Amino acid sequence: MQYEYTMPQNIFEENGEVMCAGWAKKPYFNFNKELSKQNKHIKESVSYFLSTGEVSLYISTENSGLDFYIKIALANLKNGNVISDFAYKKQLLGRTELPESKESGQLVFSDKRIEFAVVKVKNERTVKCNFYDFGGKADLSFEFNIDDKSGDILDQVAPFERDRKYFYFKRFMPVFSASGTIKVGKSQYTLKEENTSVYIDSTYYSKPRLHSYQRLTADYMRGENRFSLNLASRVGDNRNGSENSFFLNGELHKLYKIEVKNNDGRIDRPWYFKGGIEAVDITFKPNKIGDKAMVAQMDNTSVTFGVLFGKLKRYDYDAPLVLDNIPAHMVFNEF
Repeated sequence: MQYEYTMPQNIFEENGEVMCAGWAKKPYFNFNKELSKQNKHIKESVSYFLSTGEVSLYISTENSGLDFYIKIALANLKNGNVISDFAYKKQLLGRTELPESKESGQLVFSDKRIEFAVVKVKNERTVKCNFYDFGGKADLSFEFNIDDKSGDILDQVAPFERDRKYFYFKRFMPVFSASGTIKVGKSQYTLKEENTSVYIDSTYYSKPRLHSYQRLTADYMRGENRFSLNLASRVGDNRNGSENSFFLNGELHKLYKIEVKNNDGRIDRPWYFKGGIEAVDITFKPNKIGDKAMVAQMDNTSVTFGVLFGKLKRYDYDAPLVLDNIPAHMVFNEF
């Protein structure tokens, strides 16, 4: 049975092991990595995903040991064009601080090809970037402000394999919009708050060995309505709570175990997601350019862009939520 927390809760006990396991609709879990028994081995990633229905922008900032990454993918959902690239540096003098781990903060990074910055002040963020020869195709630049539109989020904590010194902490927040511009080559996209959705996905973890991770996500706005989805493969001992969930107009609906099927792992073929007694029945169909799927590859991370079809009876068995050609994407990672 999944356990919901409704009050603030520290993640770690005094001995550095995971104190709690479960989920919450608000940012109730207090993550202080200095208290963790694994504080010198914690890996961190913060992803920002922006979509207008015409264009999608994926940004991931990651601390993995001494390695720091910025991974970026830009997808034109109208013509099927995808460009991606990443920047990397070895951190010998200390780790780069990711702003989402504090109430306010900033990340500034630059090298010969990229100038990147995120500034967070409470619930507002500003993201700026100049990426020269992006993907070997064109210069990329963007600048936008992210504003909080309120609503439920998902907080989830789980130990790994019942060993409470290892943990997985996820904070998924599909509650933002953006305004600004994106330029790539001669193309320019204008971002407006009324039609630009943004989710922020923050993940912190320490684990005993490598894992393969896959996540199906959608974040779609049409007028006053917004639908968001987060389905992920099993990470950690999630008996008390998984990250499987969907959001409708700011309200979280929790899902349970989901079965995933695919044609031998081929990224150009559909993926099928089912759970409960027909409570979840979803198909993710990758978009294609000719006979190739719309995929962005960034080091050990790939993002496949596509659409969703199916039903969510978990919302209302008599009047299920119908998904018909909803933009979505799958993230694959080895971590």
